[in-house]
Amino acid sequence: MKIKHALVFAILLVAASAFTYQNLNTKETITTITPDHPASNWTDISSAVLNAKKDNKMILVDVYTDWCKWCKVMDKETFSDSDVSSFIGENFHLAKLNAEQKKTIQFKGKTYEFAKNGKRGYHELASELLNGQLAYPSLIVLDSQLNTLEVVRGFKKPKELMMILEAHVAKS
Repeated sequence: MKIKHALVFAILLVAASAFTYQNLNTKETITTITPDHPASNWTDISSAVLNAKKDNKMILVDVYTDWCKWCKVMDKETFSDSDVSSFIGENFHLAKLNAEQKKTIQFKGKTYEFAKNGKRGYHELASELLNGQLAYPSLIVLDSQLNTLEVVRGFKKPKELMMILEAHVAKS
């Protein structure tokens, strides 16, 4: 009798594992918008700085990580919104900054590198722009002289982001 119960339990365990595995593999994948994504106006921070010097537009820096779920949701829901996309494309130079990238970046005459810290580490420029408070997603609004106007932390819906950015455009 004990063998029958053990066999039934084992079959149920295998079935539950297979069901869980199937559900994990059918979750929706959200594509992150990156500087090389063909449908985006996003670039790296160095290019955004060069362009801002030419036309005095503000810069919007999106600080993200590859593992950040809310960064991907913001790409998909907020930055892909037609009103948001149009508005930021007209009024800002757009830069993506992976807060865990290993590439050395020159910014405002200073060299920033990847800093090993724990399992992942962080990029020194992300830490500097976020005042040492590494939270993702975060947006940094810079004027054309590279002064920080505002740090916006966390996921924002399209209307929330529009209100924040419209206020900066109105002041400029």
